Amino acid sequence: MEQRQRRTVVAEKDALSVYFEALLREAPAELEQPDIIEAPSVAIAAAPVPVAEATPEEGPPEWGRETFQALLFKVGGLLLAVPLIELAGVQEWHAEKVTPLPGHMPWYLGLMVYRDRNVPVVDTAQLVMPEDKQANLQPWQDRLHHVVFIGDGAWGLACDELAQVVTLRSDEVRWRTSRTKRRWLAGTVIAHMCALLDPPVFADVLATGLEDVPEADGA
Repeated sequence: MEQRQRRTVVAEKDALSVYFEALLREAPAELEQPDIIEAPSVAIAAAPVPVAEATPEEGPPEWGRETFQALLFKVGGLLLAVPLIELAGVQEWHAEKVTPLPGHMPWYLGLMVYRDRNVPVVDTAQLVMPEDKQANLQPWQDRLHHVVFIGDGAWGLACDELAQVVTLRSDEVRWRTSRTKRRWLAGTVIAHMCALLDPPVFADVLATGLEDVPEADGA
């Protein structure tokens, strides 16, 4: 904790610019916008649904090789994008309809019923934001408003705000050529300066608990 407190506090806009500049250096299906669905009551907790293993490729994934649509959303002031073709749906966040499970990491919020099954929901900001920015995050209870479902609805990514749906050409994305770290990051949408998620890989990371997922404090 002392080490974290001693870190230099940078203005949020400047810090995010530095973060995305680093990502830039590393590195068509027409779909309708997803409907926002009111969440039903939470049922008895069930084990997370496993998803098929996804192997990241160098360059664009198959869905990114031609024109595609993406949903932009915000987590902790950070703008992210997810391709609609890999999006299972969007649902409003209701804390009282999430069943917390003890013994999990802080970013694991619990289970929410979606399409008649219990789906684990995570705090996306804690998973994707730079570590030095997480200290400035508001408590998730004060900022979460929607859940974006990926992995055929097997995982829910809780977010602060939905932004817009945009149409992108493949050459409008700075695709990563190596995914040795942050495998879930497909590239950067240059015009919007936002990270583009690779949902199948993100779901695989969450299901298998690989090194992409942060350890608990003190671990």
